[in-house]
Amino acid sequence: MNDNNPLQVDVCIVGAGPGGALLSYLLNRQGISTALIERQPHLHKSFRGELLNQDGEAVLSKHGLYSGVAQLGAMPLEQIQYWENGQIIHTVYPGEGESHVGIHVPQDHLLDFIVSQSQALPHNHETVLFNTVITGLLRDKTGKTVGINVRQYGVPSSIEAAIIVGADGRYSAVRKYAGLTPDIRKHGYDLLWARIPAPVGWEPAVRMASMNGQQLALFSQFGGYVQIGWNIPQGSFSKLREQPFAPFVEKLVEAFPCLAESVAAHIQTWSDFVLLSVESSYSESWTQDNVVLLGDAAHTMTPTGAFGLNAALEDADALAEIITRMASDQFQSMDLLKQLQMIRSSKVKQQLARQVEMESSFQQRYESLR
Repeated sequence: MNDNNPLQVDVCIVGAGPGGALLSYLLNRQGISTALIERQPHLHKSFRGELLNQDGEAVLSKHGLYSGVAQLGAMPLEQIQYWENGQIIHTVYPGEGESHVGIHVPQDHLLDFIVSQSQALPHNHETVLFNTVITGLLRDKTGKTVGINVRQYGVPSSIEAAIIVGADGRYSAVRKYAGLTPDIRKHGYDLLWARIPAPVGWEPAVRMASMNGQQLALFSQFGGYVQIGWNIPQGSFSKLREQPFAPFVEKLVEAFPCLAESVAAHIQTWSDFVLLSVESSYSESWTQDNVVLLGDAAHTMTPTGAFGLNAALEDADALAEIITRMASDQFQSMDLLKQLQMIRSSKVKQQLARQVEMESSFQQRYESLR
């Protein structure tokens, strides 16, 4: 691939996360050629939203993918527990007809399986490009967008495509180059992440506790790990780091005494936490001519409720059907891309509002369980 001989595809998808990878697979399966580009050198990038809910599971099952992903390794979570003073005070079980309250699926397993299935199709029309960064939109002499400019392994090049999809997350470069501006909302808190080995006998569940009015959540993970998500006041981490570390982490052990040994061995300094600046966003328009956004690029969600991953999969499912219809007339009707937002916006807005409600009412709901 070079400027003299640019790659030509029907659809160029920027971002090989779950939404981008699924869309590329579904289009490839229909004989629509795709370029799936990823700025990282591999699929095994850092990713913390790994919880499938019923919606995400349904999308993967619809396309015959879930069982294969699960064979690589997945952990259904059996209940949500609310803890206080080291004891369970309330338990939520799966609803009627449901078998779990969420499924932890390592992103490595999800992406590896989807991409491998796509590459293994008898007639493969997918090109996967790593170490490839979008540097702008490619336009013809009339100003029409006809692809993207990229830098692959540091070398400038271009990809020509009828449709460009931004599946490149909450800081989407595609969104920026297309001039699509999101409405960003801060939620009053940031999140500290940590991942430690689970103690012996640790049941697969979501565990919640209240720490000085802030939410502390533990998620069981496949492979014998616990993911810790600890809400702290927005912008407070720099001052927090100036304080002694031991009293802070002791609160975690007070809430969950069974973690004492693992915490002592694996959370020893402030550097053992990863800070996530929490915000949500919604782009009033998800399209600009032949550019379309999905997932966090169109509607960033906070970690609350674990909607983000699943919403991206639902977006990809809906967009694949739209683009497949568009292919029948050689992509002449670009206005059809607007249907993605028409189909998905109502549910997305409901989920964004639900997150705000869950966050604002957490302490009140928690106190009602006592």
